[in-house]
Amino acid sequence: MLMIEFWNRVENLRKVTSLTRKELGVKIEVSPKTIDNWVARNIVPAGDKCFAIACAMDTTVEYLFTGEELPLPDDDYVNEKKIETIQTPNGRTFSPHNNEEPTLLIPIAPQRVSAGLGQEFLPPSEYVGYVRILERMARGIDHSSLIAVSVKGDSMTGVQIFEGDMVIFAQGHISENGIYVISLYGDLKVKRLEFRSGEQMIFIHSENSRYSTETIPMDNDNLTIMGKVVGWIHCHPY
Repeated sequence: MLMIEFWNRVENLRKVTSLTRKELGVKIEVSPKTIDNWVARNIVPAGDKCFAIACAMDTTVEYLFTGEELPLPDDDYVNEKKIETIQTPNGRTFSPHNNEEPTLLIPIAPQRVSAGLGQEFLPPSEYVGYVRILERMARGIDHSSLIAVSVKGDSMTGVQIFEGDMVIFAQGHISENGIYVISLYGDLKVKRLEFRSGEQMIFIHSENSRYSTETIPMDNDNLTIMGKVVGWIHCHPY
């Protein structure tokens, strides 16, 4: 049963991320035939391959095996744990906990938002994990509206948003020009929006000269502004 559930979760994540078995095989360095054999025979691969599968789908090994994430050291746990005082080389002492910035735990959606040609917007489903961000990244924002999504594509590299990065946006939050997650003609994208009220138009900019600016009337039903990006986590490999 454990093995069946493992592959059910893998297959569900593979479909919502539009990842073929061939593409998954390339990411984890095995052939598609090997993956087909694992699935057909309900074989859970070796630990390094399980970890590679989890990384390829922006989730964790714990989720693939159990359907749940490992509990994170939230404030209640940290407060109960005794924090030892640390002494610096110059003789000063401090408590690490007292000097830590407040953080927020943000859910990660299984969808990947495109910074290129776009990807079909997928309906909401179970979160695939959580990520911590600094609380000040979302100052003045309803914390319950925040959600994280992984980026696919290269149209926003001019502002240092690369494929594999994770953007955090506030659902339903729209205020002045800025970077937003949008759904345009069914494609989920991250773009810089410029609102021109006098012309009743929205200019949709990429941050890469290879992509042209799109314009669309403000009342166009094919555009849905999902929310404003409050920050992103850089995961680009060098």
